[in-house]
Amino acid sequence: MSRMSEQPQFTYPDLPISRRRREIAEALRRHQVVVVVGETGSGKTTQLPKIALEVAGNRRGKLGCTQPRRLAAVAVARRIAEEVGCEPGGYVGYQVRFDDHTGPDTKLKLMTDGILLAETQNDRDLRQYHTIILDEAHERSLNIDFLLGYMKLLLARRRDLKLIISSATMDAGAFSEFFGGAPVINVEGRTYHVDMHYMPPRNSEEELPQHVCRAVEWLSEYDSKGDVLVFLPGEREIRDCAAELEAMNLPRTDILPLFARLGLGEQQRIFHPSRGTRRIVLATNVAETSLTIPGIIYVIDSGLARVSRYLPGRQIQRLQVEPISQASARQRAGRCGRVTEGVCIRLYSETDFENRDPFTDPEIKRSALAGVILRMADLRLPPLGEFPLPDPPSPRLVNEGYKTLREISALDRAKKLTDTGRSLARLPLDPRLGRMLLEAQKEQALPELLVMVAGLSIMDPRERPADFAAQADQAHAQWRDEDSDFLSLLKLWRATLEFSERRGLRRNQLRRWCSKNYLSFLRIVEWHNLVQDLSSALAETMRWRIPALPPEAEQASSERIHRSLLAGAPLQIGFWRPDEKVYRGAGGRDFAIFPGSGLFKRKKRPEWIMGAELVETSRLWMRRTAILDPAWVEQIAPQLCAHHAYDAAWDKAAGVVYAKERVTCGGLTIIDSRRISYARCNPAGARDIMIRDGILAQQLKNPAPFLEHLAEMRETVSTAECKLRRRDLIWCAEGVYRFFNERIPADINSEKALRRWREKAEAKDPRHLFVPYSDCVYPGEDNAPADLYPDEIEVQGQQYPVYYNHAPGAADDGITLGVHIDQLASFPDWLPGWNVPAHLADRAETLLRTLPKDLRAFLMPIAEAADDFFEEWYDREPDRPLEQALAEFVMKRSNKFCNASQFDTARLQPEHVTKIWVCDDKGDELALGTDAAALREKLTDYQQKRFRKKAARSFSTSPMTRWDCGELPATVDVGNGTGYPALEDDGERVRIRVFPTEQEATASHRAGVRRLALLRHGDFISGIRKRLPIKSMAVKLAMSTLGCEPKNNVQETILAAMNRTLAPLPRTAEEFDAACLRMRERLYDTIAGPLEKLWENLVAAEGPLREYCLTAARDRYAARIAEDLQQEWQWLTRPGFLSSLPPDSLSDIARFARGLRERLTRIAQQPAARELERIDAFRAAILPDFYTRYPRHLTHPDWLAYGIMTEEFRLSLFAPALAVKGRASAKKLAAAAELLS
Repeated sequence: MSRMSEQPQFTYPDLPISRRRREIAEALRRHQVVVVVGETGSGKTTQLPKIALEVAGNRRGKLGCTQPRRLAAVAVARRIAEEVGCEPGGYVGYQVRFDDHTGPDTKLKLMTDGILLAETQNDRDLRQYHTIILDEAHERSLNIDFLLGYMKLLLARRRDLKLIISSATMDAGAFSEFFGGAPVINVEGRTYHVDMHYMPPRNSEEELPQHVCRAVEWLSEYDSKGDVLVFLPGEREIRDCAAELEAMNLPRTDILPLFARLGLGEQQRIFHPSRGTRRIVLATNVAETSLTIPGIIYVIDSGLARVSRYLPGRQIQRLQVEPISQASARQRAGRCGRVTEGVCIRLYSETDFENRDPFTDPEIKRSALAGVILRMADLRLPPLGEFPLPDPPSPRLVNEGYKTLREISALDRAKKLTDTGRSLARLPLDPRLGRMLLEAQKEQALPELLVMVAGLSIMDPRERPADFAAQADQAHAQWRDEDSDFLSLLKLWRATLEFSERRGLRRNQLRRWCSKNYLSFLRIVEWHNLVQDLSSALAETMRWRIPALPPEAEQASSERIHRSLLAGAPLQIGFWRPDEKVYRGAGGRDFAIFPGSGLFKRKKRPEWIMGAELVETSRLWMRRTAILDPAWVEQIAPQLCAHHAYDAAWDKAAGVVYAKERVTCGGLTIIDSRRISYARCNPAGARDIMIRDGILAQQLKNPAPFLEHLAEMRETVSTAECKLRRRDLIWCAEGVYRFFNERIPADINSEKALRRWREKAEAKDPRHLFVPYSDCVYPGEDNAPADLYPDEIEVQGQQYPVYYNHAPGAADDGITLGVHIDQLASFPDWLPGWNVPAHLADRAETLLRTLPKDLRAFLMPIAEAADDFFEEWYDREPDRPLEQALAEFVMKRSNKFCNASQFDTARLQPEHVTKIWVCDDKGDELALGTDAAALREKLTDYQQKRFRKKAARSFSTSPMTRWDCGELPATVDVGNGTGYPALEDDGERVRIRVFPTEQEATASHRAGVRRLALLRHGDFISGIRKRLPIKSMAVKLAMSTLGCEPKNNVQETILAAMNRTLAPLPRTAEEFDAACLRMRERLYDTIAGPLEKLWENLVAAEGPLREYCLTAARDRYAARIAEDLQQEWQWLTRPGFLSSLPPDSLSDIARFARGLRERLTRIAQQPAARELERIDAFRAAILPDFYTRYPRHLTHPDWLAYGIMTEEFRLSLFAPALAVKGRASAKKLAAAAELLS
């Protein structure tokens, strides 16, 4: 190695570039940059480094020469080392990814352009080099373009640095201008002449396979033995053309396909031709520059190529068929001029050729720029948009590159490199793949991801020959995972490991296994090598400890693996849309699962999937897919997620504001309705809701003095609003909000924080949060004077609270008077008509306008008259109905008669109709209405139960069979009323009960005293019953047949006699003893005297009545009269008709019987029409349903009194000759009917 430390003597073979050696050396001495354009076969790749080394002489440093491919860098290094006479690694060395064959004596270093880019990270000025050669610059890869721009900036800093740009075909003028007019030296190539022929399609219907066959026929006529290379755009076109050519049955001809996915065995057939057989090679543009096929004489150029083009904004790498450039067409034609003169047939016109782009678009213009941008950011170079490039990429591509780096967290929003980005820049990988490894290290899934990332970096090792597609699918099924293609890849890897470990097989045995299972042996080997290289690189650059791949049972979970994969492609996701039968991806892209995926044949489509790449051919496909949990996206790529909080609401139980959160990524909703603390995303908004919905709405969990004060203020203002009928127009919620907003600190947004702050603030001022009344109302709106809107009305010594409500349509809208149940009996029925003073003038005006027109004329103007009435009654306590007072006012003002009935109260507005609210002791509502009498009737049962419940507390309710209660007072106080104690007949015993009315108490006490007398003197009463002192046989006979219950007539007679003899009713034990003695002395005579006479009158009336009714059926008028007579008789002889009457009313029964006889006499003497008129008058005066309802109230004093009153009224109509007690009239009957319930 020391012998080679000095520069050797170089020799130059006979090549075109050797003849231009002096010219190139002179240009390099005089200029910093030299452009050498050397055609194919010129020798530029191997001779230019020697020329540059001679020019450099003994300068310190070395010469660096880049090649676009690792294989070329290694091959060129070995060829130059052979020419120089040294071993690779000495004077001539090389460095490719993960393989460094250089040493301290190396003066010429061959390397890939990526290696040189990597060296710029640690040696920004590339001080170790005195000269740099960028070879094969015409390929214009990303690395080459980046080096061109980097070198332009570097040359300005290093004036001693020399740069040689070498290319086979290049726009020399443009690049010379890019480097400030650098000299261009053109070196001719060493090739044979190629004849060009143009054969455009015959018509638009001629398809490509037929077109190719036509060109082959033409060549076969010219030469049937020379090998033919056909350039086609893709694999499908190759298969179609192969089928057409095979159908031609060309003699001694092999049809050989050549494309990147072709198996190794089929590829080798191209390089080992059979003797005596012509080859027709159907190839993609892989044969354009990368491969040199020996023996090709003829080329058929379709003029098409499938080009990978990245579409910014959609994040898809699209393979599409495009016309090739002129430069590519020349390269294709050059394939047939290597060994002899050739012929090239272009399947398009010469005009078409001349109109095509001169050169193929550089890769930087049709590829994602994320890696370049990342590297530039790590090198602290200017942004890509400002970086000098021969052909700057479009702004859209640049923006897409930045977007990609933002997706994988390599750049922040300011486009500054993040820690993740710095780590990615150190990895010799595509940023997306590198991001997967970084996440795998975090997820503890690095061994698994190393295998997967390496597998994603190479072409699919699975082969699927067209003739054996089914067998290949069956062989590959053993590794298929229906949930994840990535796990399928890992299973395949494990199969290769297990096979080699279990069998201990060598490479040739592995090759046979791959062939058997339709796998590419070379790609499997490349995969293994890449995993090892990646492991070494990570250990060296990242200082990571790379663990071995664990057994399948112990490998990282599916979640950790897929989260790591997702980190590199967080937007390569989609959810299933069953209606459209597509997946909707980020950005609104619709795609389908690639048919080769293991998920494609699943019976049920996964709802969410993730994938490695989107590729568009006939449609948009997602390749390498897996089932996705959408929650992973937020975990892995929070920078891409948009969080939207909605439905924020105060939670009283928790004392905070909660909201629902929707998380979207790329326009897809990945999480919805998640409950979050609203303060986390919007503290100001949470504070606002706390004030409005927590404090103002009284929804804080813990009570506080300031809340009680606020509730009092709200109630006060609410009452004023109801009084003025201005709901929500007086309470100033914004004023109250402003008060709390100014007092409460800006960082308080929860009840807990509020309570802590309050404790400190209220220690200094307990009323710190007491909102003033002035902040609660709009200025000037609170105008409800207490004298016009009283909270209580006092009438006749009773106070009635007044409630105000403004709720149109509600039952309690307007003014409501509160009446306690104990006040209801004495409540003036006319009081609601007065309402409150504030409405008196309006009510008066409304009622005055209902008067007849001739009366209204004396009251004009009506509004003024109503105001005068208001002034007259403003400060007076009402003592009469409003209509009566208003009628008196009208008569006084107009001197005309006015009756209260002339006012139509139905014309009053609903809110001016006063409601009556009846409540119990607890303040609970019992009834609500506008008519006091109707409310009393409705609550009769309740009042009775209430009275009995209260009265029961005054006396013992224990049953008695003798007078054990001492003195029984006539009245007792029961709550706010008076009760009347009395004995109550309870069958074989009696009880004490307090009644609400004296009449009920008297009737019950009479029956109770009678029961006690029966219990004491039962034998005596039984003797009377057996020897009833009635002498008249007619009476005795009638007592067994007359009345509604003839079997009880004897008992009724005895009970009636007891009622009479026991009177006056006793209230003490002594009085009861005296009454019993009096009964025993007088009972016999009472039955034999007054009661026998009563029965004689009944017997006297019953005979004529029965006779008239029997004959009345023949006359329709008489039938009505008979019906009325029978109703009267049934009432007179109703059940208990003797025992239920007071003693002094027994004589009335005899009088009513005489009146019935008198009526029958008058019926016989007068026309029936007169009798019917009297019947109609009687029916109009009494309750319409009295005779159907009274059987349910036989012993009730009010119903009994009303029945006696109807009989008195009957006497006045049908028997006027008989005397009538009192003054019976229709008006009195109507008044009495109101008491009935």
